[in-house]
Amino acid sequence: MNTKKSMVIWVFIGILVISSWLLFSANSAKAQTTMKFKIFNNIIKAEVMPFPDEQGHLVGVISREGLAIFENGEVGKQSAVFTFDTRGNTVKFEPITTISFPDGSSWVFKTKGTGERSPDGKTMTTKQNGDFVRGTGKYEGIKGTITLTGTQYGPAEPGKGHWIADVTATYTLPSK
Repeated sequence: MNTKKSMVIWVFIGILVISSWLLFSANSAKAQTTMKFKIFNNIIKAEVMPFPDEQGHLVGVISREGLAIFENGEVGKQSAVFTFDTRGNTVKFEPITTISFPDGSSWVFKTKGTGERSPDGKTMTTKQNGDFVRGTGKYEGIKGTITLTGTQYGPAEPGKGHWIADVTATYTLPSK
């Protein structure tokens, strides 16, 4: 009988532990947020070098700065630095981007992208996908993904042309 009583106590403790774990998990669940916004930026600095394997192959580093304007009316300062590899009308690039908000919070995300120059050479359409690296302030502990679809208007040179992108950020923040 003592063994049965002991077994009932252990089953009860097991149920209590599992119930507590499930209750705690439900309370600490992270809500997923999706934010849409636009980025408007210009090239601040560019270092471009020909790569000697084929005609028209260029590699380099570009720095861009501009604004991120969110659907909710919030505005942030956007800065990005990226490497690129161009062959003919196609480019591959890897930016790391920071968006700084007026309250001091920030996002940092890293993406990989591709671009295709228009036949007339006046625009380039770009697509990027990536992940959040970190956040500060109200975005501390951010996790999630980001996608960008944009167009470079005019030459991709400092002081000339500009880039506009539609951006979707899907993320979670740790519960408080």
